[in-house]
Amino acid sequence: MTSHYPPLALTETAEGEPRRTGVEIEFAGLNEVEAADVVFQTFGGHIEEGESHELTVTGTEIGDIRVELDTVLRKKKNIPLLQMGLDLATGLVPVEIITGPLTREKVARLDALTDALRQAGATGTRDGILLGFGVHLNPEVVSLDDPHTMQTILAYGLLEPWLRRQEDLNVTRRLMPFVNQWPSAFVTELARSRPSSLADLMVVMARHVQSRNHGLDLFPLFAHANESLYNRMFPEPDKTAARPTFHFRLPDCRIDEADWSLAQAWKLWWTVEDVAQNGALLDSLRKAWIDHMHTAPGADKRWSDKVDRMMRDHGVEAVL
Repeated sequence: MTSHYPPLALTETAEGEPRRTGVEIEFAGLNEVEAADVVFQTFGGHIEEGESHELTVTGTEIGDIRVELDTVLRKKKNIPLLQMGLDLATGLVPVEIITGPLTREKVARLDALTDALRQAGATGTRDGILLGFGVHLNPEVVSLDDPHTMQTILAYGLLEPWLRRQEDLNVTRRLMPFVNQWPSAFVTELARSRPSSLADLMVVMARHVQSRNHGLDLFPLFAHANESLYNRMFPEPDKTAARPTFHFRLPDCRIDEADWSLAQAWKLWWTVEDVAQNGALLDSLRKAWIDHMHTAPGADKRWSDKVDRMMRDHGVEAVL
């Protein structure tokens, strides 16, 4: 239901178009052929085969949807026994469903797909100790130079310990190097220096972060904003598709739990953008972060408690 997906603080791009969000869903229990058939049964379209272990359901009610075995090995060629290994990997290597940019109304329609996948046997990140599956949201930015873009990045950094507590991340995903927390030193520099452009932010971030494996991955946005500077500042990471979006990787996929939906991930991100648009709260959080003892034991818990209090004091209520 669309009512479970509240509108973001700013609903349109600088060009006046509705902001759209791409969605990625990782799960096990089905192979890519079975998952593509569930997509087809839910939204119609045509199933087309692509590269190894990759299919696309074209012309669905919400646009083309890609279904693939989610592993870098899938794209390797000429490796003996590799395909046999991938064929045997169902259950450990996740299948990933990837949409194009969707309006909020179409994102809400994905609940019908996750319900159908659950009924077909899809399993999420809490089904086993080795399973660390996530949901990624790719919200379109208002524009590269709109103040909301930089405010949102700052808000995420200030809220991340609180967000991680709200999400109660699966232990496997906490231990695996895919959704690491931003270093507190980076967030402190972000709070102190308040970089005013993505170019300035790249210079600051490069001093602390050289991987996209964080709860919020900014590399696609950086590559879109200034590819040459991005390549200089971040020479080592796997290359990413440049696009004018945030890449929110933090949420778990709990697709096999009947009371879970993509709305959980959406509401986490909604909170980030809501705080970003509340200038008084954002500035109060920024100043409080600078004064907080982030290296002391229990620092994240104390900070999360402080965020709760400050949000209440500013009349902000999370819709989680």
